[in-house]
Amino acid sequence: MAWLRSHLPLIVIIFVGFALRLHGLEATPLRGDEAFSAQYWSDLSLAESLSQIAPIDPHPPLTFALFRFWGLLLGGIESVFSLRYLSALGNMIGIPAMFALGCRFGGGREAGLIAALIWALHPYEIWHSQDYRNYAVWAGVSAVSLWLGLRLIDRRAPVDWLLYAAAAICAALLFYAETLNVLALSGVALLASRRQRQFTSRFLLLQLAVASAAIIAFLLIQARSDFFGTYGGNLEPFAPADYLTRLIPTLTFGDYFVAWLAAFWPVVALVYLVAALAVWRASRRQFARLMLLLWLPLLLLGAVSLSRDIFNPRYVLHTVPALILLLAFASLRAADWLRRRAAINRGVLALCILSLWFAFSAAALDAYYNDPAFRKAPAWDELGRFLSARVNENDLVIQLSVDPAFAYYYRGEAPEMALPAHPAQPADEIIAMLEGLRRRYQSIFVVAREQAGWRNAGVVERWMSENLQQVMRTDAAGLPARQFMEWSTPREFAGDMVQFGDTVALLGYDFFPAPTPTGELLLWLYWQPLSITERSLKSFAHVYGAAKTGAGNALWSQDDQFPQGSRLDSTSWKIDEVFRDVYYLPARDLEEGDYQISVGWYDPVDGGRLRSADGSDSFALENFRFARDKGADE
Repeated sequence: MAWLRSHLPLIVIIFVGFALRLHGLEATPLRGDEAFSAQYWSDLSLAESLSQIAPIDPHPPLTFALFRFWGLLLGGIESVFSLRYLSALGNMIGIPAMFALGCRFGGGREAGLIAALIWALHPYEIWHSQDYRNYAVWAGVSAVSLWLGLRLIDRRAPVDWLLYAAAAICAALLFYAETLNVLALSGVALLASRRQRQFTSRFLLLQLAVASAAIIAFLLIQARSDFFGTYGGNLEPFAPADYLTRLIPTLTFGDYFVAWLAAFWPVVALVYLVAALAVWRASRRQFARLMLLLWLPLLLLGAVSLSRDIFNPRYVLHTVPALILLLAFASLRAADWLRRRAAINRGVLALCILSLWFAFSAAALDAYYNDPAFRKAPAWDELGRFLSARVNENDLVIQLSVDPAFAYYYRGEAPEMALPAHPAQPADEIIAMLEGLRRRYQSIFVVAREQAGWRNAGVVERWMSENLQQVMRTDAAGLPARQFMEWSTPREFAGDMVQFGDTVALLGYDFFPAPTPTGELLLWLYWQPLSITERSLKSFAHVYGAAKTGAGNALWSQDDQFPQGSRLDSTSWKIDEVFRDVYYLPARDLEEGDYQISVGWYDPVDGGRLRSADGSDSFALENFRFARDKGADE
């Protein structure tokens, strides 16, 4: 019981951190990199991923081995929750590691508990903890490695050598940037033991071995494929000001702070400056260690980013412990000063001093969990479900974004391809491919958006719009989807369904009762002109159902339009040439129940309708029952 009482605060912090990492773990679909990890790290054999994927994906072999093991353990990659659970678990070990680091740095239990609490609530750590990549696991293992390394420098017991070596090699083989931490910790060892040459030499040899493991892995896998000879990065060019305006704020609060308070970075910089001064005044040894662990990796990343656009905060996620310890130690230092004026518990005072950080973190987490503007990934799941139910084997799906997440969620019968395949693909090559594809497939779906900045952006969409008829358009929470078919309709019809005077005949129709993601019912009508009119006519498709009050029918939805959106005109259309018209019937206001679609034609000038042979001014086309998809609404 005494042990439990002593460790209860840490246990509570661990459970809080675990709950935050599991909350909404599968609320958003996998983003592209996550889907890539699932499909090419976890779903391929280790031999395939190391030989085919690793040469173009700059990650060490232990990452591929770990994620393959996780995929085998799960028995598949279908569950988003189960996939991301690996990242949540891996990052969780950072909580006790931060407690141990706070104690190891000389701050005592209070510093350890504050550091553990900050890690547990840290928005950037939580974001990566819910991301199926190796960064969260690496961050957790790196924190453990850092603690073991500092313990080795301070204690130097035989078991410390073994434990640190194992943890450091694991961290380095999970992400190559861990070698920056190896260099920083080597600097700490030199400062602490510069007069003890035997220990220093042994420690530096161990560090060399750890770094060599990562370097050899890179040389054998990525360097052989000339990865960095062809990869220039995928971010904006680096500028020194990015340290203060982008990197430090992100490592403190996540991307949400950067998006909301971009002009507030001087306050963040000032807080860390004051914290550093407070630590410096309290302990030069602590200050030197923290500055080495923080700034050496940051400066080295900046140096590399002068030639490669890779200045990404996640690549230095292993510096977060140093930032956390700065805040923890500084808050305790300030609490000591305040206690001279008020008899309040030191730890409580420190937490009060850090209340602003907790407030910003709470706002960042609220945005992450609840604000659609900070949604981790587009609605690939919604788009995948819609297309999978809509397409058939005679269709083709062209994905413009070249995003692996689409392939993860799409399960339709139609083949799918990425086009443009890469930013340098010539426009003439793309157009030649499209010319061939239009002859092979009944319809072509074009989905998502092209990568920003690609030179061939817009080629596919322009060609489709100029050469084919758009027969469906919708949007899945920001992911557009369009369907195209030939303007001509080779389909044969048994005869007229109805004629409206001697002007136009309805030959057939296609009705899609499942609403599109934008909440519309899609209707295609096939018309055959019989004569020319003096004035331009419009067609209509109306949805009637029970009136909301009283008896009788009421108009619930409609779409009135000139033929093919004014592409054709009844004053000049070609007689007997069948054309397809596309109607979008809004269904968001429809209640569950029975409805009827009626169609017809009218003169928009005087409102007069064309009549059929039986004298009706409309034709009852389809009866259907509308049932709202509760799961989709939720």
